[in-house]
Amino acid sequence: MKLQITKEISLRPFRVSDRDNIVAGINDWEVARWLASVPYPYRVDHANAYLARPEHGECALAVADAGAVLALAVCVDDRLVGGLSLVPASRRPGLREFGFWLSRNAWGKGIMPGAVRAVIDEILDRAPRTGFVASANHDNLRSQRLIRSLGFVADGRDKIFSNPLQRRVSVKCFRLEQD
Repeated sequence: MKLQITKEISLRPFRVSDRDNIVAGINDWEVARWLASVPYPYRVDHANAYLARPEHGECALAVADAGAVLALAVCVDDRLVGGLSLVPASRRPGLREFGFWLSRNAWGKGIMPGAVRAVIDEILDRAPRTGFVASANHDNLRSQRLIRSLGFVADGRDKIFSNPLQRRVSVKCFRLEQD
């Protein structure tokens, strides 16, 4: 499965050859500090374990299965610059929760809004009743702006454990408004 967003930007399954770009992107404190589940410092063995996980198998099947994990590499000219995932939402059973990250050198270039929108559209084409949620650290204004720009609305707050920060943090929760 490959989704072409623009001539340069695409989404595709992760590859073992993405390992060094994953490590370089996530091992940047300015990226890792906003992510909940990644270890920090992020090493090659962490990337190897991530790439060995089952969600890197058949992505096309995970698009329509709300109980499946979907993980896609965000690429510019087929070079990984970030990642996007959908997991079953723990706070909102039956919905799918977005997670995403971009290497710092890809920030501010409009890459992630198009990537998330393409995934939403692809899933809704195959499973029209799918609902989506997302969350962002309470002071991660960049991610909150992105989430809101896609039509998500505020849906409360929660506390989650942040591996990089090694403490519980407050997150703002969002759900996608759909007709």
